[in-house]
Amino acid sequence: MLQNKPKYNVRILPILIFMAALSLSIKINNVFDRFLNKETPKISISQNRALAQEKNHQETQQLSQILARSDNTAAVPAPAAPGSSFTQSEIAILQELAERREALDIRSQEIDRKAIQLKVAEDEIDKKLKQLQAYEAKLQKLINEYNAKEKAQLDSLVKMYSTMKPKDAARIFNTFDLDILVAILKEMKPSVSSAILAQMNALKAKAVTTELMTNNI
Repeated sequence: MLQNKPKYNVRILPILIFMAALSLSIKINNVFDRFLNKETPKISISQNRALAQEKNHQETQQLSQILARSDNTAAVPAPAAPGSSFTQSEIAILQELAERREALDIRSQEIDRKAIQLKVAEDEIDKKLKQLQAYEAKLQKLINEYNAKEKAQLDSLVKMYSTMKPKDAARIFNTFDLDILVAILKEMKPSVSSAILAQMNALKAKAVTTELMTNNI
């Protein structure tokens, strides 16, 4: 019996060596799996980012095309293309916004046109106003010249009739209109005008006196 034990121990040793090698192989495989699993998410994340960027680029192109069609033709929006992220209602809203923007642009152009017309009208009014002011100044100058001429003539008549005898002047004054008599007598000295009135026709003198008093009030 003592001779069989060594044979039994010699058979178990290869089995233990095989089990140790198998365990080591499993651990090595686990290490490789972990390493591969760490690299895979990075690749997946990069791919997801690329797909998201491509999707955003496609959506931007689709939106630009919709807005371009809205600005140029203002037609009814076409059905959404396959794979488009915009629904029919969203496209309709974009269409409405584009139409409103176009209406605002037209209104802005109309306001600018009216502003230009108003500016032209204001310039024309200013031009007419300056012409009227020039005409008014010219007319006032003519009136002043006429008044100066009339004053010179009146002063000449006053001087002439003041040097005449009151009786002779009264005889002439009886033939003058009332407004001319009043203008001449107003410029005469009181002593001269009273002497002439005393020699005039009583009715004429009364009318002249009444008019002089009325003008002095």
